[in-house]
Amino acid sequence: MRAAILVAALFVVVDALAQTQDAPQTRTLYRWTDTQGRVQYSDKPPTGFKGEVKRVDVDLDVNTRPGAAPRAPLVPADVMRDVVPAPPDMAKARRDKRAKLEEAVRQAEGNVALAKAALEGGGEPKDDETSVVRRQYARPQPGKSNCRTVPGDDGKPMIVCPSIVPNDTYYDRQRSLEEALRKAEDELAEARNAYRRGVD
Repeated sequence: MRAAILVAALFVVVDALAQTQDAPQTRTLYRWTDTQGRVQYSDKPPTGFKGEVKRVDVDLDVNTRPGAAPRAPLVPADVMRDVVPAPPDMAKARRDKRAKLEEAVRQAEGNVALAKAALEGGGEPKDDETSVVRRQYARPQPGKSNCRTVPGDDGKPMIVCPSIVPNDTYYDRQRSLEEALRKAEDELAEARNAYRRGVD
């Protein structure tokens, strides 16, 4: 009877030891994102931090014991996402690049159209872009008003008529509009070349 009790007690002790040895050895870490957007880990929670702190239990001896059933990886999957970024989606990257290049071409085409319209619409001088000059004629000019006859340098009569002509301000504006169109056309050519290189 006494021997049976001892044997039973021995089985209880051995079973308890086996369960203790089979128990996972874990370590507790704390994870949080600091004010700079960086993920931080520590074995102690941060002091004075007011954001969310997540507790992470890491199995230190996973799959190292003979016959042990596989458990969770040493580093949890959500932790791995922070440490190892997912591989890039090459197809999506190509689509995004193509869309960006197409948008650049459309924008450049719009700039060319605007520059052409500005140049075509800026043909007439504005009020502050004209000057009045006196032009001399040997004969009367039908249709011209305010003309008068004055003696010329050689003593012969000469017809003088006032005329409104564009001044330097007008020509400066025209050159600026032409330069803007050339620049827009150059940018369009560059955008189209970049598109062809990017999609080939």
